[in-house]
Amino acid sequence: MCDGSLRSQSGRLSAAVHNPFYEILIMEYVYYHFRTNSISETWNTGIIEDFLRSTGLFQGDRFTAQKPFLSLSLMHVHDFEGSWSGKDYDPEKTNYISIVTSDNWYWGVRKDPQIQAVFDGLEQLLHTEMREDW
Repeated sequence: MCDGSLRSQSGRLSAAVHNPFYEILIMEYVYYHFRTNSISETWNTGIIEDFLRSTGLFQGDRFTAQKPFLSLSLMHVHDFEGSWSGKDYDPEKTNYISIVTSDNWYWGVRKDPQIQAVFDGLEQLLHTEMREDW
């Protein structure tokens, strides 16, 4: 049974589903990114990976955590506006970091301290702000 929709400040919708035995809040995925100022500018991939490993949130070389859900893809893309995938990974150079999470950080909803630490650390390391994908 759905009690209706909730609209966040960003205009995205989520629905609260109520059941006598439990309550589920369905939250859509939210997309963010970091990118260099120009396509030719790059960051050192190894330094970014070392930072992400140091957070303790990720297991192995894949930067995806389940609780809280957070997935980062480090890429060296040739066009910020084009299409890319995980195949654009370069072990030496990164100019774009794609981020998917279920935690709506841009509007301050459901702030998880682990996710906040990753985002704050990346902003400091990369000297740029995270942006929401529209």
